[in-house]
Amino acid sequence: MTAAWMLWSIGAGLLFLVAGLALERLLDGRRRWVWMAAGAGTVILPAARLLAGALGSPATSPPPTAPVMLEPLAVTVAGDSALHSLDGVLQLGWAGLSGVLLITALIGASRFVRRRASWREGTLLGRSVLWSRDAGPAVVGLAGSRIVLPEWVRGAGRKRQELVLAHEEEHQRARDAQLRFLAAALLVAFPWNPALWLQYHRLGLALELDCDSRVMRRWPDRRALYGDLLLRVGTARGILPGVAVAALAEQPSLLERRLRALLNKAPQVRLAQGAMLLFGAIMVVGLAVLLPGITGEGARMEPEAEMDISAEPVFTPYTVMPDYVNATEVMVALQREYPPLLRDAGIGGTAIVWFFIDETGTVRNQVIQESSGHAALDEAALRVAPVFRFTPALNRDRAVPVWVQLPITFTTESEAESADAEAARRAAAERMAVVEEARRLVAERAAAAAEAGEAGGTEVDISAAPVFTPYTVKPDYVNGAEVMRALEREYPPLLRDAGIGGTTLVWFFIDETGVVQGQEVQTSSGHEALDQAALRVAPVFRFTPALNQDKPVPVWVQLPITFTTR
Repeated sequence: MTAAWMLWSIGAGLLFLVAGLALERLLDGRRRWVWMAAGAGTVILPAARLLAGALGSPATSPPPTAPVMLEPLAVTVAGDSALHSLDGVLQLGWAGLSGVLLITALIGASRFVRRRASWREGTLLGRSVLWSRDAGPAVVGLAGSRIVLPEWVRGAGRKRQELVLAHEEEHQRARDAQLRFLAAALLVAFPWNPALWLQYHRLGLALELDCDSRVMRRWPDRRALYGDLLLRVGTARGILPGVAVAALAEQPSLLERRLRALLNKAPQVRLAQGAMLLFGAIMVVGLAVLLPGITGEGARMEPEAEMDISAEPVFTPYTVMPDYVNATEVMVALQREYPPLLRDAGIGGTAIVWFFIDETGTVRNQVIQESSGHAALDEAALRVAPVFRFTPALNRDRAVPVWVQLPITFTTESEAESADAEAARRAAAERMAVVEEARRLVAERAAAAAEAGEAGGTEVDISAAPVFTPYTVKPDYVNGAEVMRALEREYPPLLRDAGIGGTTLVWFFIDETGVVQGQEVQTSSGHEALDQAALRVAPVFRFTPALNQDKPVPVWVQLPITFTTR
């Protein structure tokens, strides 16, 4: 997301700015590299984190299928937010501001070319220079930088001339004009980042302070004369604006700082101070590196927009599942496609089939997930699959293409009757087991209550904590749309904007009327904010009552709630 990424970039740039302010005091004569590194870090670090998020994002997978009492509820919400809504405006403003700066730079370059035509070739103290009427002293140009001097330097005296030439030659050797050009290019590319503007200002000062320092090491006895020269050029009108210029005549706002540095012969920091500053610089840069990244638009893939999901089964998020609507037609097709040899022999089986259903509910592809054990039955299931007609799957209120599983069973009448009888026997056995277990638990609890001095007939309060609660018909939630709105509302904005989701497994205590009376986190999503959001939403659920032998009963059930962005 553009807005969130820009905010993160500005924060990282300000940390690099603080680190640069600490480090430049320790690196006398090399301040320029501090600010070049700060500018590069301000641009490269956010770009690298964004690229890493785009390339390294794990593929979306369905929620884990742990054994639970209710079907998992997976909530997929759009990644829209207040920040996301600003993306289009910010991108347009970014392009417009970069365009204005680029046009301004081109206009300045054309004016520079016109002024350059009026300068004359000449020499000063045996060095080749360009003479101008009032421009300079400065070093200009990218490929082959030249020294340009104003006419007043001719009469400045030999000592001042040597200092002027020494200063500009230091700029040439350090390739300061090229460094300023690179820093200006970063500003044109990222004009919205105030940290880059501050770093560019500090770089201009660092270039001159470094150059002053090197000149004074060559002429230590001319400190006062050099200060007088700075005052002379600082009050002149020879400043050359441009992005590929390094000038002795800098902005008057920097002149006071340069003079103070020139006259201060004592070390600026003691060893202990230096160590503390270095430690602080390392800490802030480390913080910038370790800050959580922002997942950009490239890290979120809309399946239908960025890849063909119809080729093979993949996880496809939806909030309302499709349902087939032509059962009679499907039954006719099943009877027609049942292989005669297997049918006459009373051989049946179930093939689990993946269906790819488009936005209209039409089956566009089908794949066998689990064989029936008979190739002929599997092929018959694939021939029947296109006959199915479904209601469209919905993600929120939008129809989406999805992959779903559906078992297709071929069976003869006698086999179906025996299967039904076996299923009935199993269900009866399970119900009896549940009843016996319930009786055992109630007896144990009554005995425990009696030992604690409570009345033997007192009913055990099961609402205090999750316990086994017998039932024969499970509860089911009936207000999916209302729950979806509550989950979207409670999704923590910072996690949603960063594309961070997770699944919280929640215990629900549901009374005899289907109302949620208690909730607890059984398994955390790994993010406390998501766990708290799940608990806030829990009271919104409305369930059908659980039944134990046709009697409504209070129960504890588990429900996994998944937050994820598209």
